Amino acid sequence: MKYISKITLGLILCTALVTSCKDDDEPGIEGLALDKTEITMGAEGGVEKIAVSSSDQWVTSTKEPWLAISPANGIGSAVCEIAIDSTLQNLARTTEILFAMNGRTPQKVTVTQFGFSKQILIKESEVKIASSDRYDERVFKSTISTNVKFRIDGVDYSFAEEATMSEEQKADAESDRADWLTLPKEKDLNVELDRGARPRTIKVDFRWGMNVVPYTRVAKIRLIPEDPEDLKDLVDENGNKIDAVVLTVRQEAAMKIEDNRSGDSLAVITINNKLQSMTQIDASENMMNWANVTLWEATDKEIQNNELPEEAVGRVRSVSFAMINLQDGEALPKEIRHLKYIESFAVQSNENSQIRTISLGEEIGELQYLKHLTVYSVGINAFPDNFINLGNKLETLYLGSNNFPSLSVITNVVNQKNFGKLKALTLTGCRATDVLRDLSLISGGKYNGRDVGLHADVSKEYTEKEAFLKLLTWDKLISLEMSYNFLEGEFPTDEEVKNALTAAKKPLTYQQEDFFTKDELDATPAIYESKLSQDTCQWLLSTDNWVTYKDQDALRGQDILRVLPFARTLHLNLNFMTGKIPNWLLFHPYFAYWNPETMVFNQQEGGKNSSGDTVGFSNVELVNYDYSYYYGSEDPGTNQKVDGVAYPLYYKVFVLSDTVE
Repeated sequence: MKYISKITLGLILCTALVTSCKDDDEPGIEGLALDKTEITMGAEGGVEKIAVSSSDQWVTSTKEPWLAISPANGIGSAVCEIAIDSTLQNLARTTEILFAMNGRTPQKVTVTQFGFSKQILIKESEVKIASSDRYDERVFKSTISTNVKFRIDGVDYSFAEEATMSEEQKADAESDRADWLTLPKEKDLNVELDRGARPRTIKVDFRWGMNVVPYTRVAKIRLIPEDPEDLKDLVDENGNKIDAVVLTVRQEAAMKIEDNRSGDSLAVITINNKLQSMTQIDASENMMNWANVTLWEATDKEIQNNELPEEAVGRVRSVSFAMINLQDGEALPKEIRHLKYIESFAVQSNENSQIRTISLGEEIGELQYLKHLTVYSVGINAFPDNFINLGNKLETLYLGSNNFPSLSVITNVVNQKNFGKLKALTLTGCRATDVLRDLSLISGGKYNGRDVGLHADVSKEYTEKEAFLKLLTWDKLISLEMSYNFLEGEFPTDEEVKNALTAAKKPLTYQQEDFFTKDELDATPAIYESKLSQDTCQWLLSTDNWVTYKDQDALRGQDILRVLPFARTLHLNLNFMTGKIPNWLLFHPYFAYWNPETMVFNQQEGGKNSSGDTVGFSNVELVNYDYSYYYGSEDPGTNQKVDGVAYPLYYKVFVLSDTVE
């Protein structure tokens, strides 16, 4: 009995396994499916076939006697033949066939039979779209049936409210009135009219841009026959002669953003949505509790000092957006302009930013109180025409990991003349490719057919050398970061920098007015940003204390050129630079603060420049750098001057830092 039980159990398991395999191999069909939803026929009539797939009984119905369906019902899969009678009419006729199954929504097949006249029929001649949506949803499909080849003759754009709009309102909205539709390409409109005038039905996509103005936008798309002879015979569905078939698109008006706190909250939400940001905003919460937003408060010194009007209290002071998804060719949302009192704006981390080109948009230049701007890894490669409007206020500009093609593209706009108050500029990581290690493989600014990003030879290319010198002679910068780009060439020599300083009408060496005393620092702590400590850096004023780096010529303080005189940060590592580190850098008063072994000397590992030469500097060491010329080799005690040493008090900071306050 024991063995019989085992055999019985085995048979049961095998049966279950066979049944399971059969179910997996022949999955059932759920619902009702058709292989087409449009049928187009000429005046002569004919037969079309529709493949039906169903999991149950189905039945067809139509109210027109000029159609015959066989079979008209069935169960499971079948092929239905739709017989369409010939017509003697000039105009097209249209009807629908319903395919129904119990408990399911009926499927519709539209049948259009053309007459003998020339016609272009749009299934839905008026389309309504929302004011905004996600990029993937900002497209509508138009079904067009025709018995002539046709093209788009143009688009008439307008506002539905134009008759009641003031001239001021029209002027303000004019830039958003037109060109918000992307039309299909010519090949997408091509129809193969084989067998004479046998009509065809095509479906074409129209992509649309978001509406940011509080007016209904209207676009009337004109379709006309390609052949002028066909145009003479073109008629509408009622037989009236027409000069074009019109597809009308109406786009909802955007919500009006008022110049108040509520308007700011709506602007932030709208910007967040249009950026498709991963930043979560709970609109039911008070704006002051939003994690990515700060507001102006009455106690802020800018309000109390009348730098901003009292009405700024409660308005957005700073906002940041991260993990966005703007597509190639798009711009930052225009609602940015409504953040009237914003001081700090940040947007970063666009999806696939290395292969997408994004525009900053003119609206960013309208923010008159903006001091801090971060556009990181978004995909910008240029600036809008009015970007220099920010020069009166902007203090920090972070543009890392974007797609600028050269240094001159940046410095032609962002320079000391245009941005006199800028203190920090970041251009780190502007590489459109991370795998390039040999710049000799670049051809026409591209590598493997793709733009490489920020590539500049700062010693051989005149415009790029000038661009680099513009940055080095910018004496208000306290931070300049240009790591991990494709910068190559040699640093400008002392003589080249001297000539650049002369041309820029800047002091060649450090002057007495570049320094502060301890008493001045106590009275005005912020003075350290624009001046040097005379106690620590007084060697720069010397004419008799000679200092020697390695076996180079000895130098006095007044021989050191005034390059980026107050810069606490200089990052130039992981580029493709070669040659010698010049004296203006080796003896800079903040050189030791720059962590030069890592953030300056260290170039691209295994990198080669455009000439195929291995990158790196010839007169410095990456490890165990000898600072004896710079701050000496022993504690100077209270001595502020040590023969042969540039900045002896720095020894306490960088060597004895654990033992001194």
